[in-house]
Formats: sequence, C-alpha cells, structure tokens
Amino acid sequence: MAKFFRGLGRVLIVLLVTAAMILVLALGACAVLAWGPSSEWQRRFVATFDETSAMKFVPRMYLSESTIGQLLHPAAEVSPEVYDSFRELPFEDGTQSSPNEPGPVEVSVVEPAASETESGEWLEIKNIKGATYKGKLMIIRDPSKVIVGTLDAYGAAYHGLYLYEFIEKYDAIGGTNAGGFYDPNGMGNGGTPDGLVIRNGQIAWGSAGTWYINVIGFDADNVLHVGDMSGQQALDLGMTSAVSFSPGPVLVKDGVMRTGLGGGMNPRTCIGQRADGTILLMVIEGRKPDSLGASYDDIARLMYDHGAVNAANLDGGSSSQMYYNGEQITRGSNIIGMRQMADAILVLK
Repeated sequence: MAKFFRGLGRVLIVLLVTAAMILVLALGACAVLAWGPSSEWQRRFVATFDETSAMKFVPRMYLSESTIGQLLHPAAEVSPEVYDSFRELPFEDGTQSSPNEPGPVEVSVVEPAASETESGEWLEIKNIKGATYKGKLMIIRDPSKVIVGTLDAYGAAYHGLYLYEFIEKYDAIGGTNAGGFYDPNGMGNGGTPDGLVIRNGQIAWGSAGTWYINVIGFDADNVLHVGDMSGQQALDLGMTSAVSFSPGPVLVKDGVMRTGLGGGMNPRTCIGQRADGTILLMVIEGRKPDSLGASYDDIARLMYDHGAVNAANLDGGSSSQMYYNGEQITRGSNIIGMRQMADAILVLK
C-alpha cells in the first residue's frame, strides 16, 4: 500500500509540475503579446480578450486601463482640410458618409427555379480559409427559407435554447446563432436578449423608443436590413423579424465595405445578402490551434468578396456555431459545450 501511495504521489507531482510549466508558458506568451512584438499584435491581443465575456481580465494583468483604452479606441487623426472639404451626410445607421459614396443598393429578390429547389442547388456550403482562421459559408439562394428563430417568451424567468433545439422547434434544415444575450461572466442562460428582438412584425424584446446598435432583420419581401436604429425605425422599415448585436459592427452597407473595424482574433458569425437576394451565413472557428479566429476586417472582406451588398456581424465567441442536416459542421470554442441562446438564424427545409 505504501508503495502505491508513493507512486501516486510521484504521478501527482509530475502532473502539477506539467500544469505549472503550461501556466508559465501561457503567461509568458501573453506577456510577449502584451508588450510586443508590434503595436498591431498588442492591439489584437487586447481586442481578442476584451471581446470575451469571462476573460477580459487577462490583458489587464499586463497593461493599464488607459493603455487598453488607447489600443481599443485610438484617437482618429483627421486632417482639417480633408474634413472640411465635404458636408457630413448621415447613413440611416448614424455613420457619416461623403456625398460621393453611393446610396442604398436595391435588392431584387429572385426566387430560384423549381429545378434548382428540387435538386438542392438553392443551398451550397463552402469551406472558408485564411491565414489565421477557417470556417464555413452557407449560401442560400432562396431568401424566403431564412428566418429568425425566437423563444416563446423572454426574461429572467426563462432560459434560451441550444441551436439544435431551435432547429427542431422550427423543423429547419440548419442555421447559426444570431443576436446577443445577457451573459455576465460567461454564465448567462440565453433567456434575456441583449438588445432588440422583433417577431411577427412586433417588438418581442426591447422598446420602440430605444436606440440599438447593429440591428439585423428581414422585411416581408425577405430583404435584409442592417444598421443602428431605434425599435420604431426598425418597424418603420417594415422589419417582420430582427435581432441585434452590440457592438456590431455593420460590415457592408449599401455595397460599400466598412474598413478599419479592428477586432481581435475570435470565432465569428455573420450574415449578408447579395443584390439578387441570396443570403450568406458564415461561421469562423476560433480559439483552436489551427484556427485562431478572424477580425472584423477579415469577415467584412469575406462578405464583400462573396458579393454581399449588406452584411453585419452577429454574436460570436463561444456562441458561434453552424448546423446542417442534423450535424454541427463547425467546431465550437466553449470548453463546456454549446451555449443556450435567445434567438437563431434558421434555414427552412
């Protein structure tokens, strides 16, 4: 018996030493990123952790709040001559545009031919790969098949559904996560949306008079609208279903790709629409050795390059996932499994 306990003690010591070495290496790697090797990697390090629910403290172990603030929100360097040379014109989402930028792009929804629907060609799934990420892009050529799945009721007394439960509830063929939800320290249960939810043309969560960042929704003609707006403005646009995710961002607006969006390397989910009505749903895997994640600029470029005229970022991180035909086809980043969510983007059969 004594021999057994001595052996067990040696095993425990080896495990503890190994864990300590891994911790030291992790802390050392974080220190290298926090203090160098370049300002861009320093910004990405801070942004990556700041976008999480439970790991915001990591960059604060190395950097002051003022430094973190400067990295996340650098002061804009605007030449007065350039700034005064045009009159500021607001987009409907509140951002500023030059008069030379194009106006809203008309989306013409084209129903797929019957042969396309019967053969399954109305839906395509592509592999996406970049320098620091990989993921899946779902291309749905019939936008009437894409809906927002919601809970029957919201609030502290309720909990969210897993993505596969949303799919079962709506008898869908697949889908992704959607808007944000109240998630203190990464322990939220998905029952309380963090923003606007519209269901059947009425506000299911939020209020008409509140301003929301990054609203994403469909009108009765299956046209995707994205932008910052009040609940009433969303209704005035004719949105029959919508979610929101703050801080966003909007990725492509009226055919113009947004740039300088920043963001760390994290799992991402986003949605876009082409001029012919085709819906693009994309999930980027992250926090994996072979897929660290993507920045906002990365996914804006991907949406734009795949033809999106309007696109926006949805909830990401440990919520990012895509299902198709009863299988989860992207890897989640949450070590304890899937997240319960307040809503989902679903593709009907």
